[in-house]
Amino acid sequence: MVYEEIRAYIEEKGLKQKTVAEKAGISKQAMSDSMRGVRRLTADEYVSICRVLGVSPDFFAVPDPELSGCAPHR
Repeated sequence: MVYEEIRAYIEEKGLKQKTVAEKAGISKQAMSDSMRGVRRLTADEYVSICRVLGVSPDFFAVPDPELSGCAPHR
């Protein structure tokens, strides 16, 4: 799931979800819920998080292995 990829990336970079949420203009609760899979990120929230993390929106795209035979690129 995309939220798992985002959460792992945030952890790998030593960032805090709270900080990413604040810089992305997302409430801490919405960020927390999204990173636990309780709620979906809106498209605008997703793009804002990617912008804060310095990656393009397709960075966290998880391709369907049955369609492409590829694994996520990280």
